[in-house]
Amino acid sequence: MNFNKQQTITPQQRDCLQRAEKAVSAGNIPLAESEYRKLIASHIQIPQVYSQLAVICAQSNRIDEAKKLWMFALQLSPNFPDALIALGDVCKFERNFKQAIVYYLQALSAKPKLAIGHLNLSFCYLQIGKLEESEQSCLNALAIIPNFSQAEDHLGQIYIVKNELGKAQALFEKQLKVNGKNVKALYTLGNIVKSQGKLEKAKAYYQQAITIYPEYSQAHFTFATINKYIDKNDPHIALMQEEYNKANLPTENKIQLSFALSKAYEDLQDYSQAFNYLKTGNDLRHARNNYTIESDKVFFQNIIDTFTKDSIDKITLSSQHSSKPIFIIGMPRSGTTLVEKVLASHSKVHGAGELEHFFKYSTEDFLTENNNFLFAPLEHYPKEKLERIGQEYLKQLESINSNSEYITDKLPFNMLMVGFIKLVFPNAKIIHCVRNARDNCMSIFKRNFTTDNYRFAYNLKTLGQFHLLYQKLMEHWHNNFPGSIYDIEYETLIKNPKDEIKKLIQVCDLDWEEACLNFHQTEAVIKTASAYQVRQPIYDTSVGLWQKYEDNIAELLNELAVNDK
Repeated sequence: MNFNKQQTITPQQRDCLQRAEKAVSAGNIPLAESEYRKLIASHIQIPQVYSQLAVICAQSNRIDEAKKLWMFALQLSPNFPDALIALGDVCKFERNFKQAIVYYLQALSAKPKLAIGHLNLSFCYLQIGKLEESEQSCLNALAIIPNFSQAEDHLGQIYIVKNELGKAQALFEKQLKVNGKNVKALYTLGNIVKSQGKLEKAKAYYQQAITIYPEYSQAHFTFATINKYIDKNDPHIALMQEEYNKANLPTENKIQLSFALSKAYEDLQDYSQAFNYLKTGNDLRHARNNYTIESDKVFFQNIIDTFTKDSIDKITLSSQHSSKPIFIIGMPRSGTTLVEKVLASHSKVHGAGELEHFFKYSTEDFLTENNNFLFAPLEHYPKEKLERIGQEYLKQLESINSNSEYITDKLPFNMLMVGFIKLVFPNAKIIHCVRNARDNCMSIFKRNFTTDNYRFAYNLKTLGQFHLLYQKLMEHWHNNFPGSIYDIEYETLIKNPKDEIKKLIQVCDLDWEEACLNFHQTEAVIKTASAYQVRQPIYDTSVGLWQKYEDNIAELLNELAVNDK
């Protein structure tokens, strides 16, 4: 262990330190911890000692003690890089990205050639929407280690988020030239071309990855979402079942294969088998989350109590009167992607997909542990803080597309933020996608979401309960802001697309363009799970699909029946 020559150390401490280091090298962690604790009890003033013990604590999930040890190391040496990087990593894990950035920047100021520090900084910048800073930090890491594979992968993801798909594609194709068996590069290239509507090419990439690495369950799952199965003897089904039946299969692999096999058997109209796999996948995800509806009940009621027309009318903000954003809201799987694809086919509209920026700006400084993650009365917030939501959001829209007159944001959960939308963007259009509750919930239950933002979705009872909360909230918004939220019904749109699309275009104050009827032919990038469906002409096979599973979903139907009484 290296330490400053000015730091004094007794012979006994030196012996203890050597025993600790040897124990670490030998993998004898209990002995190492014991020796480090003896050193700390002797009031040693070497920050590395505290940092090493902190690492041992962190590895055994004693995070609070680890943080205290790293903080003490910083008291001894305020710019000690190991402690700063470690505290940044903890904050990153806890999703406190802003504080993580502070730690990483301080560490890099002391040790600028630390490639992993630049990469972690890049990751945090990406999470808070600072794309240019994220890209530059990643490039800094690659300048230090030119073939840093983690940094190359991350840079490709940055390009994808920035919709610079050509750059991303070139980067991953370069990786394949170096290593033709790079399954991660193959998989990511599949995702890139899938988002562009090149579905057969995407399948080929996924199949290559599966051939090289049959255990790659994520590739099986994504291939299944865009493949139409017509033969029960399809070799891909057999391969997935072989993987599924392996002993000691990791939980995540089993989840992905469960949803993939469910999709395959639904294509084959074997709904009983499809549901068996579907329930397995959902049960595994639900067990991991241990979700109950109670906290969401409190949160929804808090929104209803806080964001009323009267409370919003009392606040006048000077800065935001932009009509640039068009918010498309509703439950997940309610038709938001279809509606966005229709609107984005118009020459004046850019479809930005599911942007997390508005939701993040509307929550990160307002929902804190101090107030139990609930909103305070609006008058308690400084006007500058409220105005910053709109200012920062418009900056993000400008960075996405500065030429289009309108930009759509189809994050469904902006349904929770309608109050903030009315406050900071009173002129913005709000399109609410409505779908039959049973079909909507069944479509959600069939989806293996890529994030943990949908914890309610993996249990039939909580799914039905959440849908009832959503209906109550939308009723609140309609009652408080009558006429300012346009409901578009999925079933009506499917049945009578021409009339419904014309109404939608008119509501958005746009001139009619025939391209909006041929939305499935446009080349806009689609990154969400609906990428396959909205590349097809309008079809009605998903209407009433819940009836195929009626015998298996009594829990869901019982919950939804509460609203029918």
